[in-house]
Amino acid sequence: MADNNLFSIQHHHSRKILGGVRGYIKYPSNRPSVSGQNPFKSILSVAQNRSLANKVKTRGLTIADYRAQPVTAKSRFRPQPPPAASIIANKIFNRFPTPSLSAVQKKERPASAGPNGQAIDLASKSVPKIQHQPPVLTERQMIEKSVRKAAAKYNLSPRLLRAIIRAESNFEVAAVSRAGAKGLMQLMPATAKDMGVTDIFDIEQNIDGGAKYMRQMLNRFGGNIRKALAAYNAGPATVIKYNGRVPYPETRQYVDRVLQFSRLTA
Repeated sequence: MADNNLFSIQHHHSRKILGGVRGYIKYPSNRPSVSGQNPFKSILSVAQNRSLANKVKTRGLTIADYRAQPVTAKSRFRPQPPPAASIIANKIFNRFPTPSLSAVQKKERPASAGPNGQAIDLASKSVPKIQHQPPVLTERQMIEKSVRKAAAKYNLSPRLLRAIIRAESNFEVAAVSRAGAKGLMQLMPATAKDMGVTDIFDIEQNIDGGAKYMRQMLNRFGGNIRKALAAYNAGPATVIKYNGRVPYPETRQYVDRVLQFSRLTA
């Protein structure tokens, strides 16, 4: 009696453990008999046999199949090719390309309206050239320029002309003497008219007239600079009258001063 109870407990416990095995209840003929063997081992043996008999191959690939034959996944996104060397060089060295105007852009240039309403293309309008004006000379520069010009024109020494101007007017353009001589080289109005001077206070005309008169005196007295200077101061008639030895102290001092200023010897 005790053995039967023990078997009943074991049999109940085994059925509870293997209740999930398919077909155990459905096929009562597979239930093990108690006689001659361990009931628990019989149950395990029957379950193992039925599992091998009804084994159905699972769908899909196993892990072993994947390892034996790996499948390369294909992406729907295509990789971009690497940039060419010319494109890289263009990005590095030509970061700021020079824009070029197309025909459409040229037509779209801003235009202003002319006096009659017509459009004027400001971009195509020529820019006037700037004319550089000569620098304005100072009074002393104009005197020096006129001296050099007159000296070359009448074959005189520039130092001689500067010395005459210094002795006559001390480079005062508007100088006027008590006798009525005017300008840098102190020309009398009648003498200035004879020399072709129209504006006696004009620097260039006055120096040109005085240099011309000095050249005439040198030619008249055979190149003698003392007689020519005495004639410039006192007049040629006075020099002829005294045969070159003018007795006037003012004329003698004048000749000596001009020669001293010019450092010329006579």
